[in-house]
Amino acid sequence: MDNSNNNNKPQTPPQPQFQQAPQQPQVQQPQPQQQFPQQPVMGTPYQMPPKKKMSKGAMWGIIGGIIGLVVIIVGVVLAVLLLGGPSKADYKAAVSLVSQMKLPEYKDIFKDVKKSDDYEEVINKVINSADEAHAKFASNKAFKDKDVKEAYDKYLKVWNDEAKPYLKYVGIFNKEGAYRKCKVPNPNKYFEKSKDEIEQDFDSVMKSCTNALDNMIKSDNDIAKKYGEDLKKHYAEMKQYYVAATAYRQDYIRTNGKTSLSSPKVPTTPTPNYKKDIVKIVKDNFDNLQKVLEDKANK
Repeated sequence: MDNSNNNNKPQTPPQPQFQQAPQQPQVQQPQPQQQFPQQPVMGTPYQMPPKKKMSKGAMWGIIGGIIGLVVIIVGVVLAVLLLGGPSKADYKAAVSLVSQMKLPEYKDIFKDVKKSDDYEEVINKVINSADEAHAKFASNKAFKDKDVKEAYDKYLKVWNDEAKPYLKYVGIFNKEGAYRKCKVPNPNKYFEKSKDEIEQDFDSVMKSCTNALDNMIKSDNDIAKKYGEDLKKHYAEMKQYYVAATAYRQDYIRTNGKTSLSSPKVPTTPTPNYKKDIVKIVKDNFDNLQKVLEDKANK
């Protein structure tokens, strides 16, 4: 067989066999240097292209604006709360609070006390009760009023600086019983005694008084401390007075009235360092506060 013709025919290469695959959506391939949006892939949600980020300057500008707005709102609220004056109802409530407070009167403080140990406790209860009332005053809006505040501050200063220390002194003085213990002996009992005998007996009689005064001196109340010191000095002077008075009398008798000794003077009894009219001062200031509130409530 002549194979020359066959050799000259173009030979068809064998075709490869492919297995049939599931059909997939065809994706068009982009040409180089061309930009196309990303195509969704089967089973994957569509993704938006990334947005351009905000600049830091713009972001801080927005934040600053929000902060400024908040500050303005807070300022307005505070102005309404703080600058708004009390209402008539506030004044009436304040009048009611003040009218419920009763200032302590000395004659009533110890009327139910049976034992000396209770005196200081009674005084502290009186003081605490008044201070609790003052705390309620301060929380009432009416006391922010200029006129009311002025009257209240004046009253409160008198109470804190003068009335309260005086009441505490009264409690300490009564607790120690100095008014009972500090009674000097009758000078007639010393007319025939010597100087040493007089001093020894006087110290013995006044021992309980001296102990009470020492306790007052140790206290943290300035009035009680000062008064205790003054009284202790006074009774030391009284002892020397008894000695001098006895010596004068004995020499007067011995010389038939021709003694060269001078008649001694009785030492002056000290008084506590407080204003005698403190009760009236406190009451006058308290009454003025009540009047100012009533005038405001009735306008």
